[in-house]
Amino acid sequence: MKNSRINEVIEFVKKYYKIISVVLIVLMLPLIYLFVYSTGGIKYVYSHSMYIPILLAGIIIGPKFGVFIALSAGILLGPLMPIDTVTNEPQIVVNWMYRLVIFMIIGFTSGHAFHKIKMSKQRIDELMSHNQETNIPNTNFLKRIPSILKNDEYSLMTVLINNHNNIIDVLGTDIYHILLNQIYTELTSNLKDRTLIIQSDSNKLWVMKPYLDLTNDAKYILSILNKQWIINDIPLYVDFSIGATHVEHGFDLMNLDTFESADNSARYAQLNNISYMIHDENKLRKKSDYALLATFKHALETNQTFLTYQPKIDLNTMKPYGLEALIRWHHPEKGLIMPDSFIPLVEETKLIHLLTDWVLTNTLYKIKAFRALGIEVPISINVSAKNLYDPFFFERVMKNINSSGVDKKLIKFEITESVLMINPEESKNVLEKLVKHGVLIELDDFGSGYSSLAYLTQFPISTIKIDRLFMQKILINSQVRQIVKSAIQLSKDLGYKVVAEGVETAEVLDVLKEFNCDYAQGYYFAKPIASEEIEDWYRKALQP
Repeated sequence: MKNSRINEVIEFVKKYYKIISVVLIVLMLPLIYLFVYSTGGIKYVYSHSMYIPILLAGIIIGPKFGVFIALSAGILLGPLMPIDTVTNEPQIVVNWMYRLVIFMIIGFTSGHAFHKIKMSKQRIDELMSHNQETNIPNTNFLKRIPSILKNDEYSLMTVLINNHNNIIDVLGTDIYHILLNQIYTELTSNLKDRTLIIQSDSNKLWVMKPYLDLTNDAKYILSILNKQWIINDIPLYVDFSIGATHVEHGFDLMNLDTFESADNSARYAQLNNISYMIHDENKLRKKSDYALLATFKHALETNQTFLTYQPKIDLNTMKPYGLEALIRWHHPEKGLIMPDSFIPLVEETKLIHLLTDWVLTNTLYKIKAFRALGIEVPISINVSAKNLYDPFFFERVMKNINSSGVDKKLIKFEITESVLMINPEESKNVLEKLVKHGVLIELDDFGSGYSSLAYLTQFPISTIKIDRLFMQKILINSQVRQIVKSAIQLSKDLGYKVVAEGVETAEVLDVLKEFNCDYAQGYYFAKPIASEEIEDWYRKALQP
């Protein structure tokens, strides 16, 4: 509240500073006249005080006012001021006339010079506060908010142009910049006064308008944007996502942190393929999530992360036949962080490549550790969509495996059904290259998506893992029971091995055996086991 009051005072002074300056400068003339007269007249040095209002008039108001004040000052210190107030001797005309001319030259010169400086500064400010390619105000323009926006409530909206890279790739940067300028012009012409639009990034605009209702404001912005855009007779498809938040005080918009909520909301809308998103803390990640993400690379480099291994059991022999590597993170301050808390964050960034590379490297070490004991243990690791569609993923993976000397059949990649469906054709190409070089592929979480087994036959998959959600309901829901039975039978008919995830009770195990399921994995057999204990556990589990 105190800061708001200070800002209001500053705004008032900025608005009326010229009037205040004129009044003060005019008042200085008679005061200096009286001061010079009281000190004995023009023959003493005190008359030079008159340069102060002359310079101020030229600098603050301009050359015309500087000349006017100089003329007034010259008359006050000329015919109206004696040389000596004691003798009352008047000045020689040529003396005060010469002084008056000098005063006028100083008033005009100072005013003209500072006018030039002011114009240059304004030009520099204009260049600094506007994007040079689009001529749209940038974040530096926010410094002008007190003179533009009132301290009222505002709707703050982030507008993302989702397909801006496609537009640039196809039509070029110049066309894209023209498009941005047209979008800016369209928004400013349709929105009311006291609206500010900022280009904060190449594909991002901030729109600040007086608050009415966030939903209606977002929809209104969309109605302006959802039109056919035409640049140089070329029709363009432009895909927008909007995030909206409520700002209680207009002056808060001078702080860049205020824009985080709208940015996060727009990002949420973009990722979830919806037109707009109103800020909701329950749906959006908090700053702590991003702080956690910022330390993840350091965690990989300093051994804060480690692997645990969950056994997979052959239901015919009831002996382990392999393991799944699972990453964990022991944070120095937050303690143990489970994968669900950080992997979704990492998957949205390029850090997922570092994570997968780290898991693969450590898994290969573990396979070699088992081999030193005379045990060949296949271990599977999870691969994300970003990994699969990374053009360097295949080469990087094969280089790592080949340099380790590990038999390729002992390393398996688990890929979820949803990952395959993002880009089926690209998925198929990458998986076929991996399989051709000896790496086995397992389909993870089958049944959590919408793809049929018949559709999945186009992919080079060796094993189907049935999602754990089915195991939770298999004893209480006859339909789920029948789905699991049919999925197992069809998978085996198509030549796949079948793993049931999330087995936690003997009753569920009995049902799976009845359905002739090949393998199972879950807490009934073992929770994920620490790296330093897994060799002993596995060796003992193999014993009769």
